[in-house]
Amino acid sequence: MLYGGNREIEDRVLELLVDDRQTIKALCAKISIEHKVSLRGVYKAVNKLVAAGVLLKVGKKVLLSDEWATRVSTALGAVSAPVLSTGERLTYTFTSLEHLDEYWKSTVLPLQRALHPREVFFYNPHCFWSLLPARRESEEAYYRHFGPEEQGFLVVSGTSPADEGFRRAYQSEFFQIELRGLTSFRKTDHVTVLGSHIVTTRLSSTLAAGIAALYDSGRGVGDFPPELLALCARPGKVKFVLENNPSKADTLRKALARNFYFRRAT
Repeated sequence: MLYGGNREIEDRVLELLVDDRQTIKALCAKISIEHKVSLRGVYKAVNKLVAAGVLLKVGKKVLLSDEWATRVSTALGAVSAPVLSTGERLTYTFTSLEHLDEYWKSTVLPLQRALHPREVFFYNPHCFWSLLPARRESEEAYYRHFGPEEQGFLVVSGTSPADEGFRRAYQSEFFQIELRGLTSFRKTDHVTVLGSHIVTTRLSSTLAAGIAALYDSGRGVGDFPPELLALCARPGKVKFVLENNPSKADTLRKALARNFYFRRAT
């Protein structure tokens, strides 16, 4: 599946052609680094995609069809955002952190596109999501997507070496991270504020306490992933709450925004 697990040769060919046109031999060499594949197999995959109108073959190189890419982009852009009416609230329960995080991004990203917030605010007791192997790539891509038109501001309640390591690794000009204890926030909650909408991921108290113990041990961020993964493999019930509550959002935003630097729109 394209950009997912269990990718076929066709999926990998498309991913490699996103940046630039390439020869089939070059595609084969790059795919061979990850999976055993023959040049004949890559030729077969490319010819299949050319016949379907997904790729174009020009000389010795192949490239994505702009018409196909435009159709896909239009279809993906049409995904509706779950914009709620004022006072409306939705709650879902998950038993897998990977599925929860997938749903979080499938909800928050369309919301950001629909609401166009200039600033997005976050609160995490400890930001461990990028340590989950199945979610690391999408998590890091999300941190990188912030820019001049949409900036991110994250308060991490922990101040351990691992928390500091996370801040150093991911803070950027447009994604600011502050380590500051906030007693007014629950230790089980991971909060996102987009305009008047609030997204809360609520871990079980057992999982939250186990994660906190790992961070509070004083070890670096690279020293406890096996223990973290063992904890996260059995998270219990984890709640996802989406609500449109302007007054609550304003209160949360004020609490989180206190020490950040805000760039004026140009």
